[in-house]
Amino acid sequence: MKKLIVLLLVAGVLFSCFAGGSKEAAQDNAVKAAVKAAETMSWDELLQKAREEIGDNELVIYGTTSRVNEKSFTEATGIKIRAEQPDDTQIYEKMTAEVGNGLYGADVFVTTDSFNLMNLAFANGYVENYVPGEYKDLIADSDENPLVALYYARLFIYNNGKGSLTRAITNVWQLTEPEFKGIEMKSPLLEKCSMNFLITLTSPEWQAKLAQAYKSRYGKDWVNDGTYPNISYEWIHKYIQNCTFINKDSTIASDIAKGSKGATGFFVYSKFRSEDYSGMTVAAFDGVEGFAGMLYPIYSVVASNAKYPYAACLYINYLLSNNGFLKVFGKDMGAYSTNTSVAISDGAKAAGDREISFWLENCVIEDSAYIPTVYAQAFTKIAQWCAGK
Repeated sequence: MKKLIVLLLVAGVLFSCFAGGSKEAAQDNAVKAAVKAAETMSWDELLQKAREEIGDNELVIYGTTSRVNEKSFTEATGIKIRAEQPDDTQIYEKMTAEVGNGLYGADVFVTTDSFNLMNLAFANGYVENYVPGEYKDLIADSDENPLVALYYARLFIYNNGKGSLTRAITNVWQLTEPEFKGIEMKSPLLEKCSMNFLITLTSPEWQAKLAQAYKSRYGKDWVNDGTYPNISYEWIHKYIQNCTFINKDSTIASDIAKGSKGATGFFVYSKFRSEDYSGMTVAAFDGVEGFAGMLYPIYSVVASNAKYPYAACLYINYLLSNNGFLKVFGKDMGAYSTNTSVAISDGAKAAGDREISFWLENCVIEDSAYIPTVYAQAFTKIAQWCAGK
């Protein structure tokens, strides 16, 4: 009898485990099916489906940018949102703890960390990729899987002394020289997209561009004396040694705007909007050999256990629309939709911003395919240099 009771208890536990697993699998499959169906729907069809699904409940968004708190989506759809703003590290911690354990937390993730998105989120089935059918032909193939909703610019910007200082930065190697000691930027240890930017620089493509800029600056070819694995690591190391790490882009923008002539920062271009930028110059507009900053992607994906997958898809669709982009991200300078039919705002143009085609020519674009191939080695080396400051 005791043996029978034990067997029944074990069977009960096993059944509950399998039942739970089946329930989670069914939910994942339902989300996957909803995302696939949403890809073929028009805006109106998706809006109706989302409203039926969510009712008076809230769509939950985890996003690394404060812009996810923008309420224009609710005004356009009637669907309420609740947005949280963890940083990228926290997003993937929450994702692992919640989605990884079958617990509902969020419907949409908005993130900048391509490495963890590909190697943690997609690798473990925590998220689903959604590309609206109506925008598929307007988005570059390279921005569709995973979906890049938009790009942000993080640029080298300096105080021009109200016009008394011109062409302060003409070559990216200047940023490694003593004159530029004290460049303000967020630490790559805290800012995942900045780390990914530096790792991208180690690729053969950027080694070649840095070598060309080096020769232009110093009149000779770069020679590997064994100190660094390649030219990119030399630039990265010397640049980091010139940097002062600041916690917030907004603080850096303020410091540069109010600083002395020649003060230089590497910060999110959109932070211009909060300062008197009449005394600041975006290095890219003067022309910089090598590169003038970075474009980093803002990815938007659906949680594989989303409670409201149609509403999640509707939100992503909204971000890609002309009205949604301009309301949420594109009011000011520094943000660029991957929907090629969407131009920058009149306000951005008035501030001197350019369309994304200009930035693609002048900036480093995060290489999500290359980064994982060298991540462990590159991250360790760069992290040591950052930690040693």
